[in-house]
Amino acid sequence: MLRAALETPRPDPRETALARSLGLPDLCVRVLLARGIDTPELAKAFLRPDLGSLHDPFKFKDMQKAVERVQVSLRNGDPILIHGDYDVDGISGTVLLHKFLKLLHCDSKPYIPARKDGYSFSTASVKAIKDGGFPLVISVDNGTNAIKPIAELQKSGIDVIITDHHGTTENVADAYAVLNPRLPDAGYPDRNLAGCGVAFTLVAAIAESLSGTMRHSSEFSDFLIDAMGYIAMGTVADVAPLNGENRTLVFHGLRSLSLSRNPGIRALMDAAGLLHRGAGPEDIAFRIAPLINAAGRVAHANDAVDLLCASSYTDAQKAAKVLEGHNEARRKVERQLQDEVQQLIAGGTGPAVVLGQDNWHPGVLGIVAARIAESTAKPIMLLAFNGDIGRGSGRCTNGINLRDALGECSDLLEAHGGHAAAAGMEIKRENFPAFCERFAAVCKRLAPKEHPYRVDGMAEFSELEPQTIRRMESLGPFGNGHPRPRFVTHGVKIIGNPFVDTRGQHLRIRVAKGPDIMPARVVRGAAHFETLRQNKGPWSIAYTPRISSRSEDGPVQIDIHDMAPGAAVRTSRRDSGHTNEHRNGR
Repeated sequence: MLRAALETPRPDPRETALARSLGLPDLCVRVLLARGIDTPELAKAFLRPDLGSLHDPFKFKDMQKAVERVQVSLRNGDPILIHGDYDVDGISGTVLLHKFLKLLHCDSKPYIPARKDGYSFSTASVKAIKDGGFPLVISVDNGTNAIKPIAELQKSGIDVIITDHHGTTENVADAYAVLNPRLPDAGYPDRNLAGCGVAFTLVAAIAESLSGTMRHSSEFSDFLIDAMGYIAMGTVADVAPLNGENRTLVFHGLRSLSLSRNPGIRALMDAAGLLHRGAGPEDIAFRIAPLINAAGRVAHANDAVDLLCASSYTDAQKAAKVLEGHNEARRKVERQLQDEVQQLIAGGTGPAVVLGQDNWHPGVLGIVAARIAESTAKPIMLLAFNGDIGRGSGRCTNGINLRDALGECSDLLEAHGGHAAAAGMEIKRENFPAFCERFAAVCKRLAPKEHPYRVDGMAEFSELEPQTIRRMESLGPFGNGHPRPRFVTHGVKIIGNPFVDTRGQHLRIRVAKGPDIMPARVVRGAAHFETLRQNKGPWSIAYTPRISSRSEDGPVQIDIHDMAPGAAVRTSRRDSGHTNEHRNGR
């Protein structure tokens, strides 16, 4: 965390004029300029994203084909199986598509695989599809690389439409239609949609092909409100970048969660303590997502589907209680595993951590890996073995692309996939030692020389007025790809002695610049207690300001992310690039 120096982008001469044009504080406009939003027109579109700006769903090269195939099933009265996934993105997208098809009086059935069967289409999936007599299957958040299972289904006369967003290799399943914006030839302009967002493009295309009467009905209006809420939950929980279309969808989705009359959404918001105040991205990540994910981690994700599909508030409340029970069980198992992993890695100095055990619960590997990755700044892979096969999850926060790293070990793996910061894998036990050695070597080679770091500009403590910081919320929603604003202040002194907070991770201090004093938290700074006790400054600090309560007038506190000794101002060319922040509280 402690750096030799912190650079500050040079001031932008356009700041004052743009601030006056938008009616925003200079500090807010400083952030917009740092992120490439430099005209009133761009700023207004950014601050009030319009659903009308979404791309035409028929830009997907296979969309017309997919819509026509769904229309055949609708005309014939054929049942459609929706093959989802057991995480929030897969569940929310599955429910979104299921509810839309039910609105069209289609015999739709959601199917979520058990975690023990593995990700995407499995032998159990193929059996359920064949036994159920489904002529058409639509995947959500999976399927792109399920080559053998989908080939078997297509050969049996069962058509498969894939909606997915996972990074792929050259091996793409030969499905009836494939809607995946990450494929080079997909045709869709925004490649960063989450799985639920891709499912929504199919819904939008089908709706566009229907009569105007249906699209202007009150039932469809209610569905769209719920759909935006599902997309917000899935997109934020899957840590998709909150820019481009994702920003627009999540912006409206957060508002929809508060407006929805859907019993399942209302009961979920109530269980998360959000029914009367609404939800932000952090609330989804740390309150809503854990409840939904808990079902797939310690029981079956169908329990989460039951909640979101409940027809009455009474039924929804009962289903929410089930999820709360699962979440408590998840916490207990997670704490035990985290303690065990921390003991195993104590004193380790390698470039990566790879661990596997027979007795580990597969449902909590990802969340424990996320927390260990955050505390160690290393790539983490944790696996649970069952017989000769180990399945696991990995997380990485130090700039290494985890999916690419696994790709360089693919000859040792049975399956792998995911994203840059989160991925999963399957391996034979006999290949595990060789994988550990190869993965460590790959991570050592791919490790960036210094973790990428950007700030939005320099600020003085006198600028951190409560109403200014509150106005900064209008630049949200914040998350991956669009992190909360960070500023640098130089020449800061520490007042008094630091103390470690109750969780033992962060340091609490007070910092001063001239007459202005700010309460501060040094994020994950407990290890620097002695340094900050002895060296009172001056320091340069990089931080995020926040309101410590929900009241309009403060007080303001700052979260310090990086510090460098000295007071010299070192400026650099303004760079609108920002690191992706991977929240790991799910």
